[in-house]
Amino acid sequence: MTTTTERTNSASNGASTGTEPSGQAYRAVREQLAPVFAAIADSAAEREAEHIIDRDAVRRLAAAGFTSLRVPVEYGGAGLSFAEQAQLIVELAAADSNLVQALRAHLINQESVLGHPDPVFRDRWLRRLGDGAVVGNAVTEINNAVGEGTTTLVQDAEGTWRLNGTKFYSTGTLYADWIIVAAVDAHGEEIAATVSVNAPGVTLLDDWDGFGQQLTASGTTVFENTPVEAEEVYTGGLDDGTRVATGQASWQFLHLAALTGIAEAIVRDVSEYVRGRRRSFSHGTAELPRDDAQVLQVVGELSSAAFAARAAFDSVASALGGILGREAAGEDLPEEDTNALYIRVYQAQQVIAKNVLAAATHLFEVGGASALSQSKRLDRHWRNARVLANHNPLIYRSRLIGDWEVNATPPARSYRIGSVPNAQ
Repeated sequence: MTTTTERTNSASNGASTGTEPSGQAYRAVREQLAPVFAAIADSAAEREAEHIIDRDAVRRLAAAGFTSLRVPVEYGGAGLSFAEQAQLIVELAAADSNLVQALRAHLINQESVLGHPDPVFRDRWLRRLGDGAVVGNAVTEINNAVGEGTTTLVQDAEGTWRLNGTKFYSTGTLYADWIIVAAVDAHGEEIAATVSVNAPGVTLLDDWDGFGQQLTASGTTVFENTPVEAEEVYTGGLDDGTRVATGQASWQFLHLAALTGIAEAIVRDVSEYVRGRRRSFSHGTAELPRDDAQVLQVVGELSSAAFAARAAFDSVASALGGILGREAAGEDLPEEDTNALYIRVYQAQQVIAKNVLAAATHLFEVGGASALSQSKRLDRHWRNARVLANHNPLIYRSRLIGDWEVNATPPARSYRIGSVPNAQ
């Protein structure tokens, strides 16, 4: 078993790109988070094997400041820049990508709050986030028509808002204090709300059956006549493409962060495996795998794949952070700037997802049957990366890039999914 110190040093070295932030606030919060990241990394394989939804891990992250990295200091947060937070998100993903995915809605909500035009709303939520509140989501349904929803949020005879419906893929809800819910009102128009996980009529189920990202708490959420406070009701949809903070560029960015962290975890875990391996093959090129030129070649290729992922990710982090800052300041963003950002995000998705998926398969070339041991759980890297890559299929995003290059068609910024009635 690798020690906590070794894990911490490996994760730190793997995440270093020469551009790591060096501000005092960043250094302080990273020092607080380092032992939490190390403990999470040490237990990641075991938690996957035992299917442990570790709520305490998220509570430790919150206590160490991870869930309020961007919240201003006066509200109890760390007040970090977007770029500084991005580095720490990848570091958490290298420890356990499940937790980055589980906190995806929370991180999006944090950015949305920072740039929200209503000062009363912004103040209320910054105080909650600064106090350590964690946000999950309940947005997606199944068997609904494309662009339509069956979950309703309407007022009863006494004027109380009531939420009824069932949501699937409710990522992060079992770790959360609040849930962001998408619904329709009495007229069938999009509406949204935030609901406490402890509100009457809320049922959370850990029934996500994907073969990867198993610990993201992406199960079913049921609302049965759940009361919603009026101040927690938001007219309009959650994502109409008008705000970058809540648009696909931001949502995809967090998938890219998780995938980049997986790439760095692959290099860390494979290097550790090769260093400690004693068994070799008579037809190998050295007595020990750590001296075998072909094994070292594979590790070098994995490291290079992680470098490519990180370079693409850093490019997106820089571009997205700049746009979000301008948006939060109230600037009207030129269409060409927003289009350029979305194209960059979608291009990075092609580079990062393909490199990480290939690396997660190629890693097994460094060893024999022992690399397949369930105790090592090296397969989790491929399974987790495959699920992340499937959330927004690469084929559709590459088509958007091609349409932009050939026809200057602006890339889509939001989308809706659902079932086609009576389709064969």
